[in-house]
Amino acid sequence: MKKGKIIILNGVSSSGKTTLAKVIQNRSPIPLYKLDIDDFILMSPDKFNDYENGDFSVQYAFASKFFHVVKLYSDLGFDLIVPYMFFKNSDTLQDFRELLDGYPVIVVNISCPVEELKRRETKRKNRKVGSAEEQLNLLETDFENSLTVDNFENTNDVCADKIIKSFIG
Repeated sequence: MKKGKIIILNGVSSSGKTTLAKVIQNRSPIPLYKLDIDDFILMSPDKFNDYENGDFSVQYAFASKFFHVVKLYSDLGFDLIVPYMFFKNSDTLQDFRELLDGYPVIVVNISCPVEELKRRETKRKNRKVGSAEEQLNLLETDFENSLTVDNFENTNDVCADKIIKSFIG
């Protein structure tokens, strides 16, 4: 069976990954299924996480298997759009590179100016203002098959079209 294409939108919090994923889905000539790490994490039952003391071990154990699920869906022939944030030198980054080596993957790095990230964090009200800026130094952007889009200088439609043209045709 032909493996499904995997488009990973890699960027810090509030960079616009989820919104861009929806635009790409709507503009794509093929069906793309969105697998979002945020939705995946929410599958973890709250009662086993100790939020007050910062213990998210159950949640992290579950989330650490995310790319196994991405691989499974690709193996089943589904084309995917995956909003994610890769941290440098993380176990998840290593898993991604090992599990999906040889798969039809493109990593799209989403860039956005710091001031715009802060504006978005303020507007959302569920983010600590400045957290995206802190994440910028932790974000891995060095990938073999990658593309960079700026979804501040360009509209989501322009970014989506560039991604679709580069990877889907």
